[in-house]
Parts: sequence; C-alpha cells; structure tokens
Amino acid sequence: MTRLSRTALAALAVLALAARPAAAQTIPSHIRYIDPSQGLEPFVGYVFTDPNLTLTDSTSVDIGPRSAPIFGLRYTLRVSGPLSLRASAGYIASKREVFFAENASADSTQIRPIDTGRRVSTGILLVETGFLFHLTGPRAVHNLAPFIGVNAGYARAISGKDPQESDIPAQERYEFGPSFALGVSGGTDLFLTRRVALRLELDGRLWHESAPAGFRSVSQSKIDEWNNASSAQIGAVVHF
Repeated sequence: MTRLSRTALAALAVLALAARPAAAQTIPSHIRYIDPSQGLEPFVGYVFTDPNLTLTDSTSVDIGPRSAPIFGLRYTLRVSGPLSLRASAGYIASKREVFFAENASADSTQIRPIDTGRRVSTGILLVETGFLFHLTGPRAVHNLAPFIGVNAGYARAISGKDPQESDIPAQERYEFGPSFALGVSGGTDLFLTRRVALRLELDGRLWHESAPAGFRSVSQSKIDEWNNASSAQIGAVVHF
C-alpha cells in the first residue's frame, strides 16, 4: 500500500512538471475583435485648399477659400465585416481675399482681377457620406485597424460676409457653393480600449468652384474647375 502511494505521488509530480512548460508556451493573441457595429466620432483637422481659379490661359485669381481648421462629427455604421457606411458634418473656419474685376481691353475679351487688400471670414459647411473598408476586417491587430475609403459630399459658405460688399458690383461678388466634393481617404484606428479608438486620417478631396459672372469675358459662358481641398484629421471614435 505504501509502495502504491509513493508511485501515485511520483506520477502526479511528473504530470505537474510536464504541464508547467506547456503553460509557459501559451501565446496571447494580438487580435482584438470589434463587436459593436456603430461609432460616433468628434474630429478636428486642417483642410489644405487651392484658392486659385484660372480665368484665361494667362490670368488667374486666388479668390477661393483659404486653408483652415475643420471641426466636425461623424457617424459610422458597419454594413458587413470589413465594410462600413459613414456620414459626417464639418465646419471649416476659412477666410478669402476680396477681388473685383476690371476690363483689360475695350472689347471685354480680357478681365484683370484687382485685389482690394481685404480678407474676410468664410465659414464653410462640409457634409459628406461614403464607405470605409477596414483592411483587417472587424478586428484590430496590435490595436491597429487600418482602412481606406471613398467619399462624396456637399459644401457651401454659411457664415461670414464682406462688410464693404456694396463696393463690389453685384456680378463680381464671389460666393462659395453650393459645391460638390469627391475624395478618397486612408488611415487607421488605434484602439485604446475595447470601445474607444483614436482615428488618424488623411483625405484627398476635390471640390467644385465657380468664378462670378463679372470675371468672365464675352467669349466665356462660365468659369469653373475642381480644386484641392484635402485634409488631415484626428478623431476619437466611441463604439456602441
């Protein structure tokens, strides 16, 4: 009986020693699954604009909105594993230079923009919707979830006005928007907790701008073009 007990104790000791190396070989996963399907994100950033409009082959004018900060709120809804639908509204606290036009020739075939030296505020509302594709699907790897996306939107000036606007003829007064905006995006979510992530994002964006009628020559029916309005943004996403 004593011999049997000693044999049993020895067997248990061997099993315990064998189990310790097995436990030491357990590797914690670097993958975190993202269970919530919705996200709300306040964000801030900076929009890099091109204010230049080409009037003729030899003449252009920096009449559009200048580069400025953007503040906004974005909502995200997961449609499938890697694909999400999102919508955002942002306010761009921009400024613009004030110009009026002068005929450079008697037959009005050439227009010369004249800088008034005034700069006025132009608050722009930018509303966008689009799709986001997370490259790692509904999961984060090492707390990172990189993504790419496409966006379409609408922009227009909603605040700010030249206090001396009456000095400018009506047909030469510039107004930004309504304007269509198209773009692509890329970035990553950095998960701080299971439900909270920092979102770092770059948006390549173009928006449509038009020159006032007074800046067109007699041979031009309209002057419009797509200009850069790309941005860099950082936000805090709360998943729920």
